[in-house]
Amino acid sequence: MINLKRSLAGALFVIALTLGSAVANRVHATPVKNKIAADSTSLKAFEGLYQSKENEYSYFKVTAKNDTLTAKELFGERQIVLTRKTEFGFEMKDDDGDETIPIVFSKNAAGEIALISVGGEHQFVKVKNYVPPVEVKLTADQLKAFEGKYQFEQKSDAFLQITATADGLTLKQLWDGREIKFISLGNMMFLNEQAGFPLKFTKGDNGSVIKVLAFNRDMWDKVKE
Repeated sequence: MINLKRSLAGALFVIALTLGSAVANRVHATPVKNKIAADSTSLKAFEGLYQSKENEYSYFKVTAKNDTLTAKELFGERQIVLTRKTEFGFEMKDDDGDETIPIVFSKNAAGEIALISVGGEHQFVKVKNYVPPVEVKLTADQLKAFEGKYQFEQKSDAFLQITATADGLTLKQLWDGREIKFISLGNMMFLNEQAGFPLKFTKGDNGSVIKVLAFNRDMWDKVKE
């Protein structure tokens, strides 16, 4: 069972790297044999902007400073220290500080650091630039069609309430009252840019909204009321 709070919270390497899933189902990455040495790869080589393979809206900036490597979500406030264990292998703590997650960098054919593997499952590719999403304005009637209560398919007692606003949609987690705002990227696609958190809606045969896919992973069914 995934951790719903982590799935919707938008925390660094928790949503975008889906740590709720990575901690629960982690497959340890293959250990790197090379030990850290005086001539090992400089931390500066790991710097750059990385985009999730699973979620095209999730970006993280990796920075080296004072012998420390940190990863920060592009628009959020949190950052996490990556502790070096081998030349290309690092570790990070989960949100509670109880679990250790392996982080492994790898090179491309040109010998440049180009990929991050998190927990042996999730990958982030190094990119040159951030491509901002383009907001699409919908009418009040169009937004109204998404309103309603949604039930998580994998946990029957977990519900979301989605409400139309002047600027898009607001998602409320009914188990803790937290609200998250979304802009429209199209007729069926919405995004919380700060967390890189997408919502993708589905319509039924009658043209009514019946489902929403949250963070490219969690499916929620619209409740008939």
